[in-house]
Amino acid sequence: MQLGEETLEKAVRAAQTRGRDQQRRLRWNAATAASYAIDTLFLALFAAAGTIPGTVPLAYGAAAAGICATTWALTATSANLRLRDPSLTAPLIVAAVVLQLAVVAMAPQIAFPFLANLFTVFAFGMMWMTPRQSVAVWTLGALALGGLMLAVGDRFSIPTAVPYERLLVWLYFSLILGRCVLLSVQANDLRRRLAEGRRQVAESLEQMRQLASHDELTLSLNRRSLMARLEQECGRAARGGEPFSVALLDIDHFKAINDTHGYAVGDDVLRVFAKTAHGAMRDSDAFGRYGGEEFMLILGATTPAAARAAVERMRAGFAARDWEEFAPGLRVTVSAGVAGFRPGETVSQLLSRAASALYDAKHAGRDRVIVKE
Repeated sequence: MQLGEETLEKAVRAAQTRGRDQQRRLRWNAATAASYAIDTLFLALFAAAGTIPGTVPLAYGAAAAGICATTWALTATSANLRLRDPSLTAPLIVAAVVLQLAVVAMAPQIAFPFLANLFTVFAFGMMWMTPRQSVAVWTLGALALGGLMLAVGDRFSIPTAVPYERLLVWLYFSLILGRCVLLSVQANDLRRRLAEGRRQVAESLEQMRQLASHDELTLSLNRRSLMARLEQECGRAARGGEPFSVALLDIDHFKAINDTHGYAVGDDVLRVFAKTAHGAMRDSDAFGRYGGEEFMLILGATTPAAARAAVERMRAGFAARDWEEFAPGLRVTVSAGVAGFRPGETVSQLLSRAASALYDAKHAGRDRVIVKE
């Protein structure tokens, strides 16, 4: 049942993501249509001035309308989702390059403004196309432009014969600069969102790592991490002969605490004990929840006697704490068993001696530390 709910939730999230992506594509299509409309308007103004034939803005506007209508239809019907690139980035960039070069071919007398417009076309494409697509489109565009240079390059010019033409050229170049600025802002925003996405992914991975290696309640290492660390210490001690010790600590009468004061108080006790232990241990030590109310402390490069002294300080600090803030009359103590690693013994043998020492501490009256030599 739970698996089915998770599958349904994933499907809902995927559908919501697709919906947002489709809306974004429709907005880009509207922006592209507006950009083509402005280009068509300037061509019409140049035609009205007699600079170019009237067929140029008509042909350009019709082609642009066909491109935008096709893109909108594919996106609105979700047919684009069946394509490898649902955003149709490469085909749209190719179409835009072809349109700009077509204007240059039909009206070379206004070649330079529309050649400059290629910068905005390629700037947009570089934001979304893959490196391979970018190189392919650039190569085709460069070859096509080279052919135009050979064919009509001698007639390339900037229309500046009259003040009206100079005004139109200035306005169009200003518009091209504005487009470049807007694309730069969009690119910066995209980079910011990508950086934020990477940060969130890194945080999620770190949380997953913490959940995989730490106990959720006490924020200390979990049993699996403790056993892995213990295996490492055993291997290091076996190779180098350096001593280390392990302590098993158990909160006394923990079941009675839960039964008398409730599980919430029991959780507080576990959290406080873990916090106390973390404050008393060295950075090189490892501490975690071994199971239930039982904890393990691994002390590297430490003899049993030194380990006993360290654990005794921890026990004393825990017992001296004022527990009244959690429940009236509450008093909490901890018992511990310490064992030092012996060359040649296994992890199980080491833990068995530490557990035996803990057993002795419990039966000797609790609230004490015993070392198993």
